[in-house]
Amino acid sequence: MNKPAHLMGGFTAGIAAAKYIAPTVTENGFVNGIAGIGAVLCGAILGSLLPDIDHRQSYIGRKLKIASFIISKTLGHRSVVHAPLVIFAFSALLYFFSIELTSPYQAIAKYFVIGLSAGMWSHLFLDMMTRRGIPLLYPLTKKSFRIANFKGGGIGDSIANTGCIIIIILMFLDFL
Repeated sequence: MNKPAHLMGGFTAGIAAAKYIAPTVTENGFVNGIAGIGAVLCGAILGSLLPDIDHRQSYIGRKLKIASFIISKTLGHRSVVHAPLVIFAFSALLYFFSIELTSPYQAIAKYFVIGLSAGMWSHLFLDMMTRRGIPLLYPLTKKSFRIANFKGGGIGDSIANTGCIIIIILMFLDFL
């Protein structure tokens, strides 16, 4: 998938996280409504691009050149940073760090991490729809798994974007 498809997937995941996950998080009352939703959406947008830091020509790879260079040279593309176990561990670690902050930063950080995690999971899901897939069972095996066989930048991106728009509409209409 390309950048627009990942952004749309991240935005959709962010809306879902803001609607269904963020309200379940306890907070100290300092962050409500727009600020919390904004933090979730910002996190989701960043998270939707973050796994491609291992690809030096990706949008985020071009923005974070040194980190991208180190990660791509040492780990390669679609390896560790595209592994669900690593995404889970990274998200949990950031969430636990956010709990240690003081209010109101704690609430904003928790919402941001929820969004970041949702965006990264959306990235993995969309990459599972490509020919290359993702290393679903890493570190047990480096074998890639996929649920579809779309070429990046092709019809798969259009299908993903359309699906995201439909999901967003259904969420706003309270059908999901």
